Amino acid sequence: MTKKRNDVLEFWRFIFCIMVLGFHFFSKIESELFHAGYLGVEFFFLVSGYFIGGFYTKQLAGKTFPNRLKAIGTYICSRLKRLYPLYLAALFLMLFIRSFINHYGFRDMLSLAKNCFAEFIMLQWTPIGNEVLISADWYVPAVFWGGIFFVILLSLTGKIGGFILAPAISFWIYRYYFILIGKIDIIVYYHCVLRGIAGLGLGIFIYFLCQAIKDFPSYLSRILFPVSNVILLGVFVYSQFGHRSKWDFFIIALYAICLFILMKAEIPIQNEKIKSAFGLLGKITYPVYIFQMPVIELFLALFHLA
Repeated sequence: MTKKRNDVLEFWRFIFCIMVLGFHFFSKIESELFHAGYLGVEFFFLVSGYFIGGFYTKQLAGKTFPNRLKAIGTYICSRLKRLYPLYLAALFLMLFIRSFINHYGFRDMLSLAKNCFAEFIMLQWTPIGNEVLISADWYVPAVFWGGIFFVILLSLTGKIGGFILAPAISFWIYRYYFILIGKIDIIVYYHCVLRGIAGLGLGIFIYFLCQAIKDFPSYLSRILFPVSNVILLGVFVYSQFGHRSKWDFFIIALYAICLFILMKAEIPIQNEKIKSAFGLLGKITYPVYIFQMPVIELFLALFHLA
């Protein structure tokens, strides 16, 4: 049986969160560091898609239509509970930071909130979207709405959706951006959700592939496990000097390969303190991601760096 989570995966989730944070911070001060850090988000999408596949196995597979409808509602509620409180808190924090920096009065704050209202209901990617408070938080509606799309798809198509439709949709979207602009870092309008759907679909396919293939024997795990970690470390190094290009899609392919290996290989780490530390890093990844932009904006304002 494929493992639900593993501590090494949690560690890499945190590392790629730091990669994204570095991209946002250093781009503000016009530094070349973490120039390709935006690629960390693609790792998040694949991991989220993998666990959507797990949701299918637990809540949708073999269930009656009424129970599948109920499971879809359960998924939506769980996602809102997981994502929305911190997302809203970050928006309100950014609103107050903007008012502090720009010396806004109460009426100015209301006007700013009105201009950004679509962001508060995770609809900034739709035609009703206007200004946004935290551009980096496009990830939240992308993973939320993209996840709903795939949960509904899997509830209707089952394993066909996981093995065929999900990767086909992902491939089509990746191909679209490969041909259209030759990069993946695009977040305006509906593109953020399409980018999310592409990554989630690939992650779902990796989950179904893991379910269909037996775990690696120990001797193969001892080879592939360190190789996958070296590859992910290489991506982190690449983020320091890479740039938006068709190499983005090669990095995504590496993510998919490494995710497959990490979820199938036997993890050699036995030290409970290390495993606990990695698990803790995984738990704080979303709060770190969601609050990065308000903290960065306040830091730059206080130290006059922007």
